[in-house]
Formats: sequence, C-alpha cells, structure tokens
Amino acid sequence: MITANPSTGATENAPATRRIAAIDVGTNSMRLIVAEASADGSYRVLDDEKEVTRLGRGLCDTGQLRQDSMEHSAQVIARMKGIAEGYGVPMNQLRIIGTCAVREATNGPDFVELVRRQSGLTLEPISGEEEARLAHLSAAAAFDLSSVSAAVVDIGGGSTEMVLSSGGVIDQLCTLPLGAVRLTEQFAGAQEPGDEEIYDEMRRYIRRTIRQQFGKAPFVPQFIVGTGGTFTSLAAISMHRGASTSSGGLLPFAVRGYELQRSEVKHTLEWLRQMPVRSRLRVAGLSPDRTEIIIAGLAVAEAVMKHLGANTARVHDRGIRDGLLLTMIHDMWPTGEHRFLEPVDRIRSARHFATACRYEEHHSNHVAELAVSIFDQLTQHRPETLEECGGDAGRELLRVAGILHDVGYFINYSKHHKHSYHLIVHSDIPGFAHRELEIIANIARYHRRSEPKARHPNFAKLPPADRRVVRVLSAILRIADGLDRTHTRSVRSVRLTITGGVATFTLDAPEEPAADMWGAGRKADLFAKQFDLEPRFQWIGALQDPGHPGRPATASPATDLQGAPAL
Repeated sequence: MITANPSTGATENAPATRRIAAIDVGTNSMRLIVAEASADGSYRVLDDEKEVTRLGRGLCDTGQLRQDSMEHSAQVIARMKGIAEGYGVPMNQLRIIGTCAVREATNGPDFVELVRRQSGLTLEPISGEEEARLAHLSAAAAFDLSSVSAAVVDIGGGSTEMVLSSGGVIDQLCTLPLGAVRLTEQFAGAQEPGDEEIYDEMRRYIRRTIRQQFGKAPFVPQFIVGTGGTFTSLAAISMHRGASTSSGGLLPFAVRGYELQRSEVKHTLEWLRQMPVRSRLRVAGLSPDRTEIIIAGLAVAEAVMKHLGANTARVHDRGIRDGLLLTMIHDMWPTGEHRFLEPVDRIRSARHFATACRYEEHHSNHVAELAVSIFDQLTQHRPETLEECGGDAGRELLRVAGILHDVGYFINYSKHHKHSYHLIVHSDIPGFAHRELEIIANIARYHRRSEPKARHPNFAKLPPADRRVVRVLSAILRIADGLDRTHTRSVRSVRLTITGGVATFTLDAPEEPAADMWGAGRKADLFAKQFDLEPRFQWIGALQDPGHPGRPATASPATDLQGAPAL
C-alpha cells in the first residue's frame, strides 16, 4: 500500500524523480526538451533538440499556415515524440504548446488536427499572456528577481512578449505583433543593405507599436532579461568578437547571464545591417538560419530597451519551454512540504503575496474586516442583492480584495490602484482560479478614484455577471477604505441600519473620526447607485456595550474564514 510520509509529504514507493518532456511549436523553430524532474522543483536536461521549420512563413500575407509547412512541422513533432518515448517519458507527461503562428492562423485548428493524426499528441495553442507568464517564470527561476525591478522580453518569430516585474512580482505584461519572422516578411528588403527607406519604416513601425500597445512603463527596470534566439545570437556574436584568436572558436563562458549594453545592441544592429545576408554566414556566433531574420529581431531588442530606458540586457538561454517544464513539475508536486496532506489556505496565500509586496499590513487587514462587516450587515437587509455576489464566496473575494487593495504601492504611489490590479491579476496566488483573481483585481482597482466604467478594458472584458459582482463589492470596499482614511484604525467597528432609503453608518471610535467620515463620504457615490440608498455617517461617541451600560464596546478580534485571529 502507498502511504503518505507526514514529514515530507511524499509517498512511500513513489519515484524520487520523474521524466517529462515539452515541445514548443514556434513561428520560426520547434524545440524539444526532455528532462528528469525532482520534487524540489529542479530538473536535469536529458536531451534538447531544435529544428527550424518556419511554420509561420507567409502567415503575415495570407493569415494561414502553408500546407507544406504544416506537413513538415507535423513530421518533426512526430519525430520529437519518438525521442521523448525513447527516454521513457510517459505520454501524459509530454506537453506540446503552440505560440503565435498556431493561435493566429485561421487554419490553426487544422494544424492541431494534423498533429493529432500523425503523432497522437494534443497541441495546445496558448495565449500571448500565457506565453509571457512562462517566459517570466523561466527568467525568475534562473535569476534572482526578488529584490530588483526588471523586464523579461521574449522575442519570437511571430510576437514579442514583454513583462515588467518588481520584486519578482508581475506588474504588467503585453504581447506585441513584433516577431523576427513576421517583421522580415512584412518589410521585405529591410534586412539587406541599401534600402534605407523600408528599414526606417520598419523601425518606425516597431517604435509606434510598442508605444501604442505597451504604453509608458510605470518604472525604469534595472535591466531586462532577454530570451529567444535573437538575444542568444546577439550574446554569441558579442562573445566571439571579444574572444582571442587562440580560443579555437570556444566561447569564454556560457551565454546564460551574459550582459550586453544597449549601445552594443545598437552597434551590432548597424554592423550587421551593412552586410548582405550571404555575408552574415561568416559571422561567428550567428546561426545560418538566423541570417535573414536577425535584423528585425535586433531592431525590436534595441527599440524595447530604448522605450523602457534600460541600458543592460541579461541574456537567458531558456524561456517558454523551461517555464512549461517548471509548471509541469509544480503540477506533480503542487505545494512542496506536506503537499498531499494540507488544503491551500486561500487567505493565508493572499497575505503571503501581500507581504511579498510589502503591504501596509494593519491598515489593509483592518479595511478588509470593515468591508466584511458591512457585507454581513447588508446581507441582513438586502440578501437578494448580495446573493448575486455568490454569498460566502463573494464575501471571501471581498476580504481578499481588502487585504490586497493597496499592494500597488509596491510599484508607485501614483496610480497605485491600477498597479494593484496588474499585480493581483498576474499573481497566480495559490488556491484562486484565474476568474477569481480577475474579480479581486478589479475590486481593488476601483477602491480609489474612478468607478467601474464600460470603457475600461480590465472591466469590459469581464462577463456581465462578474461586472455586477465588481460593482457591488467595490462599492463596499470604497467605504471601508474611506473609514480608515487616516490609516490609524480609529474607526474600530461600524453598525449599519437601513430606514427607508437611508443607510446610516454609526461609527465606533474613541474620538470623533472627522477625517475618516469625510473619506468614506467622498467614496460613497457608487454605494448609493448600487444599493439605491443614501449613505450617512455618524459618530455618537464610543458605542456602548449593551451588557455593561457605560462601558465602551470594544471591537472583536478580526477573524479569518476559519475563525482564527487575523494576522
């Protein structure tokens, strides 16, 4: 019988390692990685195979994958599957994902079916957002991003993914239609010297796209982590140029972690731009399959660094496949120690994330408790309205939004409510589904100034029912946050009574909380709209304990959903 080991969470007779594999089907090339994974989250590479298939060739012009490219790519996938099987990888531990070309092509589903027929594998097209997450996960595992502000930039054949993070926490991510293959086809001639007009047009297009779709960065990253063939080729070229002639062609050290200055990126771009494509075949460090597309890739790299104001690029030789493997390992051993014995404590997970963002613990937890108290009292008066929010499930989402509403301070005070949204929605807090994080992030987003509006992209993409939840719960959170405007927790508790069309909030505070009453009143408009009530705030001294006349009531300790004292 297999039993759990209470000290480690492992199971007796379970293998200490497992063999897994991942295939990344890109626009330009296809990569297989076979690895031996361990429960501590690490893995050892057993095989790493790459083949240039140019699956996305012609996609820019036709919107479809070419039949010959699909046939070739499907054959390569079948061959890679055979390699993985040779290493003893179970087929339920081989994942295959498709990036830009597969998700954008109108006949992408036909290619997925072709792969299924020829190899028996299910190709998963992933979104640009998921692609960016995997790239960031890989970079964070390779470099310590926990104490720095950084950008992870993955330049692929069809798209470029940009992720901004601070302290290892994602603040903003974006996928851009700026792939090396895509741009090379879109601006034919820009890769050869002589046609400066097309080259300049391509660079203007790149800058404009970054500016319009990514926008102004909320902070200047200390460095970028560059992943993908453009960055690894750039590093190899730089290292070969700096190596002595007696090195025998061997690079002085590994590509991973190699640092490049923006001035060198720009210089290398200009140097290669002056060479015909055929002449680049003689450039040490540049793979022959990249001679045509390297100009477009480098133009994107230089433009991104300039837009972000980053002077240093740190090269990472892994990326999406690595992030996929790490995700698979996490799925095998989800919670580390005691992973099979303990359910995920969602409130604790949220507080752990908030701590990583260095949140103002006492204020945030107090606001969360005030919000839940108002929710509970409203439930008695308007049960049908709050039932639309999911009852206890909505109550928990409100509590978490209260705990996390100010995490955006970690990035910047200015627009911190928007930073809170980005940090939460990209957080992957254990125990929460992506839909729940979207709702929590939106509730936090609207704790401050603007109310939810249909023109806001973050709000507009929610289903109508979830928009209703956000409106109602953010209306409550806004008042709760206003009741601690001074961040002193002077308002110890609140008693809500509803008479006719008036909602009266009677505040328990040792002294008149004038600033807190003003703060709550200033944010009460959304509450009035959602509940069709006129909110009024009053203080009549410290509330009396009904069991002991003359003794001020004391606020009961904050409790989490399990009744334990709140941290």
